[in-house]
Amino acid sequence: MARTVIEYPQQSHFSTDYTVLISDINTANHLGADKMFSLMIEVQMRFFAYLGYDKTPQLEGVNYLMGDTEFIFKAESFYADQLTIEVAVGDFSSKGFELLYWVKNNTRKITAAYIKAGMVFFDPETARPVNVPTSFKKRFTDM
Repeated sequence: MARTVIEYPQQSHFSTDYTVLISDINTANHLGADKMFSLMIEVQMRFFAYLGYDKTPQLEGVNYLMGDTEFIFKAESFYADQLTIEVAVGDFSSKGFELLYWVKNNTRKITAAYIKAGMVFFDPETARPVNVPTSFKKRFTDM
């Protein structure tokens, strides 16, 4: 099986902190993969709020959804560990972009995970992909 490779860029666009909750812990006594997915969505919403978008599933008035997701788990995280999650936007295509996450465990001073989510813009009436709004792409390509 080919290994997944996620290359996190040099520049982050956002950073937020998170404390691992007891409800995040699985039967193996560490942060569960299912909870890591939920954490990724939480951080995504924090990032979009930081950019000034409200809580609707739209960016620049265009709906978006997650088309695919890849995780690379590097180390376990445990109850009460302090995490920092860095977010970067990258790899724009005509219909979408990638959100990249770097999950750092500050308590253990290690990288806990890398995550890549492929985001797609779409028209909810036709259920078809649409072009990335120019104004959204410009926020990240003119930096």
